[in-house]
Amino acid sequence: MMSSSSTIATFTALSIAILVLTSLAHTWRVQHRRTRQLKGVEWLVSLRHLLAHLQQHRGLSSAFLAGKAELKGDISHLQTQIRRDCEAVISVGDWITHSPRWQGIEEHWQRLSQRFQTLDRDTNIGQHNRLITNLIYLIEDTADAHELKHLCEDITQAQRVWRDLLISAEHIGQARAIGTAITAAGSCDSVSRIQLSYLSNKIEETSQRVKNDLEISHQTQHKLQELLYCIKDRVMLDTPQIDSQIYFKLATACLEDMLAKYDEEIMRLRVNIR
Repeated sequence: MMSSSSTIATFTALSIAILVLTSLAHTWRVQHRRTRQLKGVEWLVSLRHLLAHLQQHRGLSSAFLAGKAELKGDISHLQTQIRRDCEAVISVGDWITHSPRWQGIEEHWQRLSQRFQTLDRDTNIGQHNRLITNLIYLIEDTADAHELKHLCEDITQAQRVWRDLLISAEHIGQARAIGTAITAAGSCDSVSRIQLSYLSNKIEETSQRVKNDLEISHQTQHKLQELLYCIKDRVMLDTPQIDSQIYFKLATACLEDMLAKYDEEIMRLRVNIR
């Protein structure tokens, strides 16, 4: 029969062992979550670069289809960059290669990059829109799967970072593509006017929402107002009154500001990983 002192020693040893194992398990969980969050942030960065280049491809290919044949070389160069973007996304880790949404994006891009020249302008823009929308959904999926919302102050901030900011940028990107095609062709029909009117309202609505929560600079707000004015008074006319390259640069400046704000917010998430 064990003595009282032996029983106490055994109990103490077991207690210490349990505490050590519990501490090790906690440390493993914290490290595992940290590793997962770092991967998630890395994907949010690489997917954002892909997003920007796909948006640019939509704009340039739309202008090309509207008659700007001299853009063919720029588009070819951009497609090479997009291929590199896809390789960079895959290089982060295996998780994304098992995502049906990522697999669909890769397949869709392969088809679109090979046949966009055979499409009419509206079909080309529509195909790009669907591709980019799925990419934004994938960014949200990635953030959720890697627990990045825990790095934000609250769920509202999380939604502003990888949903509203990117959706706002996408509305600008769609307006850039349609407006660039219109100004390249030299005419604006009633359907295009309806599309641009809708997008202008969305740009104003979503940019206001993110401005209230993420401190969009006055300079960016001024650029957005300049773009909205340009769309209404210089693009949505029977005969647009602005050169396509100038309009593309104006819209691009707004789009890049929104994506730069996204980059800034993602870097804040990285700092919060412990």
